[in-house]
Amino acid sequence: MKSLKFLIILPALFLSNLFAQATILNTIAADPESGIYLTAADYKNNQLHLAGNLSTNNKLRLNDFLGSRTLTISHKGQNHEFSKDSIYGYRDKAGNDYRLYKSYSTPYKILENGKIVIYEIKQPGHKQNGFKPLVCYYFSEGADGEIYLLSLDNLKKSFKDQPAFDSIDANFQTDYDLIKYDNYHHMFRINRVLAKL
Repeated sequence: MKSLKFLIILPALFLSNLFAQATILNTIAADPESGIYLTAADYKNNQLHLAGNLSTNNKLRLNDFLGSRTLTISHKGQNHEFSKDSIYGYRDKAGNDYRLYKSYSTPYKILENGKIVIYEIKQPGHKQNGFKPLVCYYFSEGADGEIYLLSLDNLKKSFKDQPAFDSIDANFQTDYDLIKYDNYHHMFRINRVLAKL
């Protein structure tokens, strides 16, 4: 009986060790750059200013305490401060891109850059929803377009004189339909529909 347990435990230990090694290798191989985008064109061309990875130890501080309008990036030991209204956005150490827009106090996380750019903002939850974060979705036409709440009404207003209006009307019935993800094509369904036009 003891040898049977040993035969079961030994392969499990071996597989868990392989999994741990693969995770470490993936972490080392996937060392995304962080930095700031000065303009929308920089974002479109993937050109980061003060780019760095884990080895350069970039540190980004949004200075959100008391609504500060500045952002500080520590790059190779030197601090660089920027007015939030003078840059487009930034990429964090996890490789997520964010756009700063109008109030500059809330960064818009860029989820997808397709026919429309889709963003999200997470806000702290409250007692009524069990303190789960509240997620709101937004969109813009192009990387430098005005940002609007992602809703059927707003999309239809944006595309009212274009062929996309009829496709939106035919394919989406609720605001919730707009945030559905197409796992096969690896994109939001709304961008998949708009890409066909």
